[in-house]
Amino acid sequence: MNQYLYDSFRKLNGTRKSELLNKFRNSPTVIKFIGFIEKTNTPDFKTASAIEAVYPGEKGIVSYNILENRYFKLRKKVLDELGSHRHTDHSALHTEEELRLLSARELIASGNKETACRMLVELEKICWERNIFELLPVVIDQVIFCNQAFNRLEKNKELYARLEKAIMLLKDIQLCGLSTRKIYEINFTKGIAHAGNELKQMRALASKHKSYPRFLMCYHHVSAYYKLGSKDNTSQLQVVSRHLSGFKKLQAKHPLVPLMNYKVNYVQHQHMHFSQMSISFHFARCEFEEAYRVMKDMYDLIVSEDSVLKMYRTEAVFYNMITSECMTRRFQEALETVNDLMDYLRSNNCTDKLILGNVLKARIYSETYPNTMKMDPGFLNSQVDEYLKILKKNNNTMISLDQTLVLKAKLLLYSENFQKALRLISLPEGRSYLEALKLYSVFCELIRILQTGGTQRNSKLAELNKTVQLIGHKASTPAEYMHIHWLQHYIKHLLR
Repeated sequence: MNQYLYDSFRKLNGTRKSELLNKFRNSPTVIKFIGFIEKTNTPDFKTASAIEAVYPGEKGIVSYNILENRYFKLRKKVLDELGSHRHTDHSALHTEEELRLLSARELIASGNKETACRMLVELEKICWERNIFELLPVVIDQVIFCNQAFNRLEKNKELYARLEKAIMLLKDIQLCGLSTRKIYEINFTKGIAHAGNELKQMRALASKHKSYPRFLMCYHHVSAYYKLGSKDNTSQLQVVSRHLSGFKKLQAKHPLVPLMNYKVNYVQHQHMHFSQMSISFHFARCEFEEAYRVMKDMYDLIVSEDSVLKMYRTEAVFYNMITSECMTRRFQEALETVNDLMDYLRSNNCTDKLILGNVLKARIYSETYPNTMKMDPGFLNSQVDEYLKILKKNNNTMISLDQTLVLKAKLLLYSENFQKALRLISLPEGRSYLEALKLYSVFCELIRILQTGGTQRNSKLAELNKTVQLIGHKASTPAEYMHIHWLQHYIKHLLR
C-alpha cells in the first residue's frame, strides 16, 4: 500500500500536487506526510519510517500500535483524495503525457505555436526519462514542425537524429510486445519451456538498449510471470526470484516507466501485477504470512470505492483473499470476506453461484471445529452435497471435485459417519489427490482409529500425530500444509 501511494503521488503533475496541498492546508499532519513522500527516494518505504516523520514528538509517549492505527487512517485519507483527483473528462481515456500532447496540439491548431513548442520540449524530456517511446516520435515531429513555422531550421538537425532514434526504440518496444503475445500462446499450448527463442529475443533487446531500463524491466517481468505460472514452478523458483528481484530494483529506481503496455493508470496496473506475482511466489514457497500481507494490500485497493483497479474485482480475487486468510489462520477475516463475496455475487445477479460462498464457509467451519462461529453445520453439509452434484456434471469450477470430496469427508468425521468418510476419500479423485500429498494413508489410519475406538484410541491418535508432524517437516506445497494443519488441529481436539 505504501508503494502504491508513493507511485500514485509521483504520477501527479504540478497542478494536481498544488491542489492536494491546498486541500489539506489546515491539516499539518497530512502536510508532513506529503512532505515525507516528496523527500523519500524509497517507493516501498517502511511504515515505521513514515510514522517517525509524521509523529516525531509522540514516539515513546504514545504506544506504537496507536501511532500505527493513526497512520493507516491518515494514509487512507490521502489515498482517497488522490483517487478523487482524477479528471473526469479525457483522463479516463488518456495518460497524463497524452493529455499534455493533446493540449499542445490544440494550441498549435489555435495558432499559439510558441507556447505549444515549449510544452512539447518539456514533454519530450519527460518521455525520454520515462521511456515512453509511444509518444516520442509524434512529440519530436511536432517540435520540428514548430521550428519550421518560425524558420528555426538550424535547431532541427539534432531533432532529426533523435526522431530516428525514437522511431527505432518504438519499433523495438513493439517487438517486445509481439514476443510477449507469442509467449502467452506458447505457454498456454505447450508450456513456457518452449518459449526460449522469444525470451532470448527480449533479452537481446534489453542488452541492446541498456540505457533504457524499460526493455530489461519487460524481460524480467515476463520471465518471472510465466515461469512462476508454469507447472514445474518449484524447480524454477530460484530463477523466478532472480527476475523478481531484478524487476523490483529497476521499478523502484524508475517507478514511472511503463512495461509492454503504455495506458491510462499504467503505474497502478503494473503495481498490481507485480503484487500478484509476489503473492504467487510467496505462496509457492509456503511463505503464507508474506503472501497475506501483499494480498491484503492489493485486495484493499481493488475493493475500495472508485478504485482504478475495480476491473479486477472478480470472484477469483475474493477467493484468493479467503485462501490467504485461511492459510494464516485468520478465520474471522475469512468469514467476513466470504460474506463480501456473496454480496458481490448478489449485486451482479449471480445468485446461482452463492453456493460457492457456502462451500467456502464449510471450509472455514472444518478448519475451526469445534468453534462453529455461529455457522449451521447441517446447512453447510447440504450445500457441499449440492456442490458435489454440480461438480459431477462440470468440474470446471473454483473448488475442484477432489478438494470438495476431502472437505466433505472432514465434515462427515465430525458427525462420526466414519464409513462414508472413508468411502469418499477412497474414490479415485479423492485418493489420487491425497496420495499426491502423501496423506492418503494418514487419513485412512485416522478413520480406522476412530472406527475401532477402544482403550488404546488416544495412544494411537498420539502416535499418528507424531507421524503427521514428521510429514509436516517435509511438506513443500500449500495443500500439504493446509491438510497437515487440519489433521493436527483435529487430533488435538480428539485428545482433549
